Amino acid sequence: MAGAVALSQALSYARDLKALYEASLARERDLTQARDRLRAAYQQSLQCAIDLKTTYQRLERAVFQSLLGLANALEAKDAYTRGHSERVAGLARRMALGIGLGRGTAETVAQAGLLHDLGKIAVPERILRKPGPLTPEEWEIMRRHPVTGAQIVAPLEFFDEGAVILRHHHERLDGSGYPDGLRGEMIPLGARIVAVADVYDALTSDRPYRPGLSHGEALERLLAEAGRTLDERLTTLCVEILADAVAERAV
Repeated sequence: MAGAVALSQALSYARDLKALYEASLARERDLTQARDRLRAAYQQSLQCAIDLKTTYQRLERAVFQSLLGLANALEAKDAYTRGHSERVAGLARRMALGIGLGRGTAETVAQAGLLHDLGKIAVPERILRKPGPLTPEEWEIMRRHPVTGAQIVAPLEFFDEGAVILRHHHERLDGSGYPDGLRGEMIPLGARIVAVADVYDALTSDRPYRPGLSHGEALERLLAEAGRTLDERLTTLCVEILADAVAERAV
């Protein structure tokens, strides 16, 4: 009798173990399925993030190209400034890389160089193309263009550093620049780079009020402003880069 009871208890215990084992297997299958669903959801989310990033980058490029087209259209209307922004951008990029800035930052500086005169879209053509000196009132209007340019690109979060450069590229080391009268190191580095590149190209370009200077004359003017209105280190670097460019063309 006792043996039968023991056998019955053993069988019951075995059935309980089997039930527990089967329940454990079921939970393991459920966990595996849950992990698979989570993994699939993660992969789907990751792909969605990649797609969103790609779309955002395309939108950034499209917006920037639209602004660049606007800036180019502005320059194309005036034979005196045609190609000016591209030359400023190219020189600014080389200067940025020359002082050790990363390629991403150097590209932002170059892009700001391309758009640095965008704000002139709000300056009347009679002022832009005036063959003689500007009146104080006309200068007041002309000096608004850095602020206008910065305001145009301000909504673009990806170009916030570029907006700062646009606003301050006419600041001068001694505080004589505009729009905020910043001086010395208070002027953002990118703006100081574009300022030097802009001054050199402006000096060597024909303008309604004067013919362009020769390369040598422009360098003399540039060096005369080094440490006074223009960053001395950047001006020296600019001169070196231009000298290398002239030597390469001579080969």
